[in-house]
Amino acid sequence: MGTKIKKDFFFWVILLIMLLVISIILGIAFGSTNISPKVVYEFLISKFTGTDIQIEIPKSVGTIIWEIRLPRTLLAGITGGALALCGVLMQCITRNSISDPYILGISSGASAGAVSVIVFGGSLAGMLGVAGGAFIGAIVCGILVFIIGTQLGKTSSTTRLVLSGLALSTIFSAITNLLIYSAENSNQAKSAMFWIMGSLGGAKWKVIWFPLIVLLIVFIISLILSKSLDLLLFGNDSAIMLGMNVKLVKSIILFISILLISVVVSLTGAIGFIGLVVPHIARNITGTNHKRLIILSVLLGSVFLIVSDLIARVLFSPREIPIGIITALIGGPFFLWLIAKNNYSFGGKK
Repeated sequence: MGTKIKKDFFFWVILLIMLLVISIILGIAFGSTNISPKVVYEFLISKFTGTDIQIEIPKSVGTIIWEIRLPRTLLAGITGGALALCGVLMQCITRNSISDPYILGISSGASAGAVSVIVFGGSLAGMLGVAGGAFIGAIVCGILVFIIGTQLGKTSSTTRLVLSGLALSTIFSAITNLLIYSAENSNQAKSAMFWIMGSLGGAKWKVIWFPLIVLLIVFIISLILSKSLDLLLFGNDSAIMLGMNVKLVKSIILFISILLISVVVSLTGAIGFIGLVVPHIARNITGTNHKRLIILSVLLGSVFLIVSDLIARVLFSPREIPIGIITALIGGPFFLWLIAKNNYSFGGKK
């Protein structure tokens, strides 16, 4: 039985890696200006390997591929993987099947910070200025959640943590709405609303490296702690009886989750449903073993958001719609179907 599960797992890993490569090529190829996927593939091979492949493309097309669409597609993959990973971690430490990366109010803190820059920042209201404001807002909210929800790591109460996150989310959401209402012109309000619903439009090479590094660090730490995450599913008391330091493990998971969510949300805005839906899909594939669950969720989340971003760009091309609308339209019905399945449970495969 164990051998079969491992074979199934490796099959899904290979399949998702193939889908990830295909989705990256398609995400670069299509948009307001369509480019042949074959040209995109050959161009990328030439760039990454340094080989001289003879392809005749205008310089402007090369610029679109390398400077605009590739960074955006990579940021979509990084963000999707990060949100899915945080979803797994949040659902584990709260032991709540409807937890997602935003349950601690981090997105609301980021939104308040970003909208503050958009409304009052003036010349600072560029992408980096907005991202900086969002990051500060997210970190402030994360610190407050840690202080109030865990009493500086002294308690591992899930209820206290979740209620603290919900209360802070409500407060920061109210601040965001107040800021939008106080905007001096419609353009500021429109920019704020577009950012709140999620956008990858500000992706550039210089901004994708930091979230990628943070994602890799959190991914590695999560794999190292995967056995502890498995134990947490049995409850705090059982985990303590088995020799685990529950407060320490939960504090570490909470800290790395807050850090990763803060970095991602500061660049893309609030993109919902990925951290909620993707971990459930992965559980149906591989069960509750967190080592396998984390790997599949990151790959699946990356593919999901790249495809969603592609739809957001081509649906009403050349206009772009906020990506959060697409993820909600895809993720919402799918999650309802998942709930309606008679054989579905939080534990995944039986």
